[in-house]
Amino acid sequence: MKLNPDCIRDILIAAEAVVTFDDWFYYDKDNPPLSLSGYSHEEIIYHIRQSRDAGLITTSPFYDCGDSVHITDLTPHGHEFLANIRTETVWKKLRDKGISSIPILFQLAKDFALSYYQGTLQ
Repeated sequence: MKLNPDCIRDILIAAEAVVTFDDWFYYDKDNPPLSLSGYSHEEIIYHIRQSRDAGLITTSPFYDCGDSVHITDLTPHGHEFLANIRTETVWKKLRDKGISSIPILFQLAKDFALSYYQGTLQ
């Protein structure tokens, strides 16, 4: 499956809104959150796994043959990435590059966010 940076971003934003020390973000195929309704189940579960493997989130095991999973936390790396791409200007610039590599997305997100806050993003 091709990497969809928008799906990763939406998963991180959805998880960040819910996850606390005591609460986890629960994804269930039969009751997906509205914020992820534009993606297929296969796309969501794939990008949760990719986000976990890239060190952006921590998860419980996948349940029911991948039909559900808990995102237990965002990692410091996940928080940093989300902070760098939160601004729509930075995100649009990053999306326009058409990058489908998580390490390159991380690096460009840092570079673009720094440029944005220094007032030099073009």
